[in-house]
Amino acid sequence: MKIFLQISTLVFLLIGCDIFETRDPEFPSNTRSSYKTPVVPDDVIENLINSFSDKNSDDYKKNFALGPPLVNRDFFYLPSGNVLSIFPNDWNIDSEFQYFNNLVTRTSEDLPIVLTFSNEFFDLRADSSIYTADYFFTVADLTVGTRIFEGSLKFTMVTDINAAWVICYWEDVAKTGSTSWSELKIEFYL
Repeated sequence: MKIFLQISTLVFLLIGCDIFETRDPEFPSNTRSSYKTPVVPDDVIENLINSFSDKNSDDYKKNFALGPPLVNRDFFYLPSGNVLSIFPNDWNIDSEFQYFNNLVTRTSEDLPIVLTFSNEFFDLRADSSIYTADYFFTVADLTVGTRIFEGSLKFTMVTDINAAWVICYWEDVAKTGSTSWSELKIEFYL
């Protein structure tokens, strides 16, 4: 009887299920992600740079304070003075996300968006970190070709309820004779 049950079970498995049939292959996702949990403020900067080179909007958005209940602050952006008068007063995380998505859509798939920082300085405080740096940004725009954006910035970063660092304040400063990041945001927001 025991042998009969074993043979019956084996026949049932071979006939009743398709474990030996081939299936269609799963194709890899086109979205690339180099995101890592930001346990120190430096990780936010690395994630920000990678979100541009990966052209990954979800990773980009993770770098910012999304407001309560994750963090007790909303994201605030202070544009460079040269575009302050034309910049939307209600700029928020959704505006930031929209500009980034438009930027990715209007740039060449084959060429990365390259963001580099120099003259970096971290000021770690009890409840936050202030980051200042000069930025250099190269964008391969499909409509007008490769463009460069330069300036300085200041981030205030805090931790959310998961102890992950996020940017809650961003101040952009235009470099004389150059196109600022704020100008890039205005152009690709519309």
